[in-house]
Order: sequence, then structure tokens, then C-alpha cells
Amino acid sequence: MTEPVFRSGFACFVGRPNAGKSTLTNALVGEKVAITSSKPQTTRHAIRGLVHRPDAQLVLIDTPGLHRPRNTLGARLNDLVRTTWAEVDTVAMCLPADQKVGPGDKFLMKELAALRSKP
Repeated sequence: MTEPVFRSGFACFVGRPNAGKSTLTNALVGEKVAITSSKPQTTRHAIRGLVHRPDAQLVLIDTPGLHRPRNTLGARLNDLVRTTWAEVDTVAMCLPADQKVGPGDKFLMKELAALRSKP
């Protein structure tokens, strides 16, 4: 009998501010690892949480919301999101279910589509 293959990897959630990235991360991890708030830009660092399964382990990385920066802090937070994209195995985009897809979401979709074409 062959032993099951153990899999592991890194994934990050991206989206605009208050899209539910931290809430989803906490739900999947099973405990509160990321702060949640109705105030935009609460997440200011990449937050890591572990999801354990018998045959797999996933490191989830919650990122700040990607937005049009109005100051240096906003630009640095966007840089953090883009740096995280380069360090993970997969990227998932979060969209708020109670809102229509807006220009910020469309911008992010284009950025994510461009990632596919990079080696």
C-alpha cells in the first residue's frame, strides 16, 4: 500500500480594502489570526495563518487592501501586496458579496491576469 502524498503550499488573499480577506482567513484557519474591522486599511502587514489537514498544510497570507494610494503609507501597503504575490504559490481575489464589482476590482483583476503571463 502506498502512503498518501503530503502537500503543502502558500496562498494569499488579495482585494480592495474591506473585501473580507481577514474574515475569510480567520474562518479558514479556524481562529482569529488577522484583525477585522469596518475601518479600511486595518491590515498593515502580511498576516500568516496555517490550515492543517491530514494530507496537507496551507499557509494563508492575508494582505492589506490594494487601493489607489493617497500617501506614502498607502503606496507602501500596495508594495507589500505586490511583493507577497511574488512569494506565494497561488493568489485568490476576494470580492464583497454585497457590492457590485467596481473600478478598483477591475483594476485588480487586470493586475492578477498580468501575473499569469510572467515566468
